[in-house]
Amino acid sequence: MVSAVAHAAPRHHRSAPDDPLAPPTDPLAPPSEASEPPPPPPVGAAPTAPSAEPAAPVSSAPQLAGPIAGFAVRGPSKVQPQTVGYLAHVAIGDPVDTGDLPRLQQALLSSELFTTVVVTLEPAPAPTPGVIVVVTADDKHSWILAPTAFALPGNLAFGLGFAENDFRGLDQKFLLYGQIGTRTSLFFGTFLDPSYHGSKLTWRTDLYLFRRNVDEYVNPPDNPRSSAIERSTQATYLGGGALIGWNFLWWLAVDLRLRGAYVYFREPKDAAGQRIAQAPENDGWDVSLQMHLTLDHRHHRYGVTWGSYAQLDLEPTIPGIGYDYQLMTLRAYHSWRLFEEHELELRGHFNAGRHLPLHEDFTLGGVSDLRGYDLDQFRGDVRAVFRTEYSVPLFKWRFLAFRALGFYDAGYVGYHFRRSDRDYLLNQLGPGYTRSDVGAGFRVYLNNIVLPLLGFDLGYGIEGHSPEIYFEVGLTDF
Repeated sequence: MVSAVAHAAPRHHRSAPDDPLAPPTDPLAPPSEASEPPPPPPVGAAPTAPSAEPAAPVSSAPQLAGPIAGFAVRGPSKVQPQTVGYLAHVAIGDPVDTGDLPRLQQALLSSELFTTVVVTLEPAPAPTPGVIVVVTADDKHSWILAPTAFALPGNLAFGLGFAENDFRGLDQKFLLYGQIGTRTSLFFGTFLDPSYHGSKLTWRTDLYLFRRNVDEYVNPPDNPRSSAIERSTQATYLGGGALIGWNFLWWLAVDLRLRGAYVYFREPKDAAGQRIAQAPENDGWDVSLQMHLTLDHRHHRYGVTWGSYAQLDLEPTIPGIGYDYQLMTLRAYHSWRLFEEHELELRGHFNAGRHLPLHEDFTLGGVSDLRGYDLDQFRGDVRAVFRTEYSVPLFKWRFLAFRALGFYDAGYVGYHFRRSDRDYLLNQLGPGYTRSDVGAGFRVYLNNIVLPLLGFDLGYGIEGHSPEIYFEVGLTDF
């Protein structure tokens, strides 16, 4: 049996301290059976989703209660004790009793790091007052190395990615991914520490390089079925960034990210594929400060999400360095879990930008916003998107889970804050475009890995009267 413990010195109040948890010292031996209440039943042992709140354990033994003095991890899990409080949404000094165990179990399962979790309380060793929160868990497979394949409208791509979801048992994440495609080739690498040394501090660093053919469509107002391209330009982006943030509550975080890149444009071509003299955008430095306010009160279990999410992003460029623009993004999601494993989700996005460069345009068309049209078919500096999606379980086979979904997407995009030194197309000077679609799809999940393994969507553009197919294999995240 593997056992690891983190505990604190006696405290004279029950509020959570600001200091991170101390590292473990001596192992804590379990108390005698007479002083330990029976553990609650395991949650998540079967691949079906649990009820909204696991049933509280019923016991005739004395009920333990008191401030949290430390955390312990037992069993085959690699999660460290100082990470348990962050994942369970509690801290040293918080009052807890056996009635809180279902809530702690649900929070741990929602982290998507475990297949099964049992949480119990044990008396803290003398002279420390309070209780030890003991977690006995089996981990999901935390890393994956997989090829990817994407068949999207206007883009066929193949790639290879490596993702680690629980590095060193500290809930740290890193991702390395590269792809070569007919439209977009890229490399992306990032490392995220969501709770530095068990504290409320979070930080991230990332590297992002891409070469993309930016297609600007004709989109004649009198012919919504048109998918003709009027101009195509190759954009190359070489950039990276660093983020630092603070988790005020488990569902409330604020962060700042400094991002810098050099962007250049080559090989502009007209509708006939002939080179044209002038690129639609100037080369330059793109250096900005991103500010994010995030409220994330969602829970996750076996591909089902429920709860609310909202995020406000503000991004001005650094004055005097390259491009000069400002943009904002507001996202709001809410999901309901119905009939145990059904999910209904509503999403809304609003974006606005001033004097945007070509590579920062807001777009419509694609798996993230409008699945019934070509990828990035419509462009602008103001965008609004609405999505509703309902997904249901189909069946499970061995370690695979199959889900089906139906969806409706709608959006608007147009240019309202244009630049005087950018070459806009004639159709981009109009009032903008409103489009919508309906469709259906399915997902295949690995029970032991967080992201879906395969995704397929068939969307039908209502105004365009034409279907579009989106197919992804590998590290997909629709």
